[in-house]
Amino acid sequence: MTNKLTRVLAVSASTAALLGGMLLTAPVAFASAQGCTGTNLRTEPAMLCTSVEGESTKVESIQASIDIKTYTCNADFKVWGTYANGKKYSDTGHAKCGVGRVWVDFNPSGEKFKSGTKVCGALVENGKVRREHACIEIEK
Repeated sequence: MTNKLTRVLAVSASTAALLGGMLLTAPVAFASAQGCTGTNLRTEPAMLCTSVEGESTKVESIQASIDIKTYTCNADFKVWGTYANGKKYSDTGHAKCGVGRVWVDFNPSGEKFKSGTKVCGALVENGKVRREHACIEIEK
């Protein structure tokens, strides 16, 4: 009985050490967040969304999208925010054609953004940013 108990304790201790080591060396998971608002694209109702992936104030990627029930082309987006150093981030992009959702992926190079700043996205029509913005607040 003592021999069996010793083996169980040894296996349990080895498993705990292994799992503990895995927990200490596991990579930090990235978080994602999305903000959406109602709008229209041309004459059809749609949902404008801005999604951010990253960790704390470090932003790895931003996606601006529009969900619409029909086939659409020629959606232009602009995204913006403020880096931790106070410099403004801004980028524009053109979405490919699609049904249901069209989007543009933006890459702010994993830079840190100012805590409390909003990262926003909007549609661009005729070279002008529309008033409907979908935003996410970046926080530590």
